[in-house]
Amino acid sequence: MTDYRKYILSTGTHYISNSGSDENGGIKGGKAGDQSGKEWCLKKWYFRPWTCVLRFPDIIVGTLIAQLGIDAALNDRIGYDQGQRDTFWREVRKVGYLPARVKTACEEDCTAGVNALVHCAAYLLDIPELKKIPETGVRSSNMRRLFKAAGFKVLTDTKYLKSGDYLLPGDILLYDNHHGATNVTCGKKVRGSYTYRDVIDNLDEYRGKVDPESDGLRGGDSGSEVKAMQERLLKWNPQCLPEYGADGDFGKETEDAVKFFQKGKGLSETGVYDAATEAALIATTSGHVQITGGSVNVRSAPGTSSRDIGTVHEGDILIYQGVTEVADGKPWYLIVHDNANGWVSSKYAQLIE
Repeated sequence: MTDYRKYILSTGTHYISNSGSDENGGIKGGKAGDQSGKEWCLKKWYFRPWTCVLRFPDIIVGTLIAQLGIDAALNDRIGYDQGQRDTFWREVRKVGYLPARVKTACEEDCTAGVNALVHCAAYLLDIPELKKIPETGVRSSNMRRLFKAAGFKVLTDTKYLKSGDYLLPGDILLYDNHHGATNVTCGKKVRGSYTYRDVIDNLDEYRGKVDPESDGLRGGDSGSEVKAMQERLLKWNPQCLPEYGADGDFGKETEDAVKFFQKGKGLSETGVYDAATEAALIATTSGHVQITGGSVNVRSAPGTSSRDIGTVHEGDILIYQGVTEVADGKPWYLIVHDNANGWVSSKYAQLIE
């Protein structure tokens, strides 16, 4: 049985599942199978250079792709030859889409091998989106376009390309028009937000349950959607992202903030910004409180016995954080005041859209 944790959770070598030449150092003409043990092997991450990383939104799928990539690299019946690049796919279909079971010597090349792993995951987990990718004919020249159409995110930020630190298991490393490989090890910068699951030995638990359209944002994601989520979290609680703020990167700090919000709303504390969490956060942060009377004290907690932390005035409109508590016989509203939490009494304020 393969020790997948050894490679996926490695704290030393950062592994990728890589193939690039046959036993003679060429691209075709060698014998079927891996004659040298290095035609398809687990290799330390290297800079090719990579032009993008292709990431499927569901980390369960990514973990399975990484596990399949480990088994393919360790099976010396699977070699490299551009002239016979589709023979691995033909053989792995015969044995239930599990590379470890391949017994007949066969060949692939870098992108045909990656594409075969993705299709193995598609059939093992019954993912219609991935089955739409052509089973053959995928190359480094068209992989970005075809994988993006199937739901993969295209990551081009430098941090994904210059090291393995921000990579997740199952990420596809692509050098357009030249080379492709499968990332195996969880990068050290995103390890805090990754939970290892032994997918390959528990396929029945995950089969048919992958829904990339509603998977949401999670650790390791980045970009404008993440930044917008962080900005809304900061509206809800200006102190929830104290170190990095709205930087567009979904790291450990952001995951903890999402979990804290989910806990307060009675949602499952997954740390994933899914549809339910998004709806709750939007509902929480879209309203405002308007001050209706004179100069009003802002309190550190509901009730007049709490500490006075500032003053607001009639006509002021403040961000309502979706929390109302009763104190002194009156509802008190949680608002944002001077980039911090504060409370005002409904005696002097009203909720508005």
